[in-house]
Amino acid sequence: MILDISSIRKKVFVATILVFFFWISAPRCWAKVTGVCSNCHTMHYSQNGGALVAWGSTGPYQNLLVDTCVGCHSNTSTETIKTLGSGATASRVPVVYNTVEPTYPTTPSANGPSVTLAGGNFYWVEKVGDQYGHNVISHADAVLTEAPGRNQGCTNSCHYSLYSWTFPWPNSQGHGCTACHTPAHHKGGSSTPISDEEDGWYRFLAQRHGTSNDRNIKGLEDPDWQQSVSPTDHNEYWDYYVSGPGGVYGISRFCAGCHGLFHSTRYGPANGGFYAGAWFAAPWLRHPAGIYFPSTGETSKYNTDGTGPEGVPGPYNPLAPVGRQNIDSYTAPSSSVTVGSGGDMVMCLSCHRAHGSPYPDMLRWDYTTCQAGTPNSSCGCFICHTEKDQ
Repeated sequence: MILDISSIRKKVFVATILVFFFWISAPRCWAKVTGVCSNCHTMHYSQNGGALVAWGSTGPYQNLLVDTCVGCHSNTSTETIKTLGSGATASRVPVVYNTVEPTYPTTPSANGPSVTLAGGNFYWVEKVGDQYGHNVISHADAVLTEAPGRNQGCTNSCHYSLYSWTFPWPNSQGHGCTACHTPAHHKGGSSTPISDEEDGWYRFLAQRHGTSNDRNIKGLEDPDWQQSVSPTDHNEYWDYYVSGPGGVYGISRFCAGCHGLFHSTRYGPANGGFYAGAWFAAPWLRHPAGIYFPSTGETSKYNTDGTGPEGVPGPYNPLAPVGRQNIDSYTAPSSSVTVGSGGDMVMCLSCHRAHGSPYPDMLRWDYTTCQAGTPNSSCGCFICHTEKDQ
């Protein structure tokens, strides 16, 4: 048999060109960082004989960064997305801490450069009070000494206190950022809409120990981090549960790593075991998280006026987002909500912002003004508890 080397080379060349074409034409994952390297990195923490004004003042920093987590993701104006660099080589950076108060969204549709992003903002916990957010930036909580609802045995870890936990950024501002986020995954980015292992997981939310991927978070990321938001313009969150050690978990299970006692017995130590218990103990006396909307009852009428038939929810409402069980099938945000065992789920983020909000306990709305029997569109409780708002 005689091989035609010239023909083989031509085929390899054509195949290489096709692969390159599909790679550059495929939609890139929103999680991936773009822009020139020097927007975020410096080789020696030195330029023209000193540190640039734009850099953090306490460097040099790990991974050759020009600032800390908070330094890069903060802003001295109200704008909640900032730009590093300029023109086509610029990098867009979501702001999680504004030193002046940003605009908090109180309607299902909001937009503008100062609107708080999906995770909320650390402004209120830093400038107003400890009860308004996670203490991860500059000080420990003056009242709480550990995560409320903690049921983990490790005391010197992220499960105990986000602020005091410093690995792998010792003695740096923003101690607790890396307790939830894995910054090395900024380099991720695939051609699939759903952020998964190749992308460094959704918002780089990944476990800090162990080898299983089951406790890392997937999701569909909004390209402007919900600075603009509507029933068809929002993040899609994954919340799912398969029982037992090594099972599959979503965003509620991630939160339960520190706040396990606030979850159903699937996440708590009931009956002597972390994974013991059924869907609920009888009776379960705390608000559930990580469970699906039933096909009957008032919550099956999600985001309606509560007078319609059971099992017929209204459109998606970003004020009270839901967790999706079948997140891998999503290619774009959905305006629909489904109920029943295979449907959407109540999750921690249905009621709370991850970073902080202008309301106590990081709630998405003012809980103290939710008055049953008086229609109040700004009260998120009634988005699920529809028959109470009549």
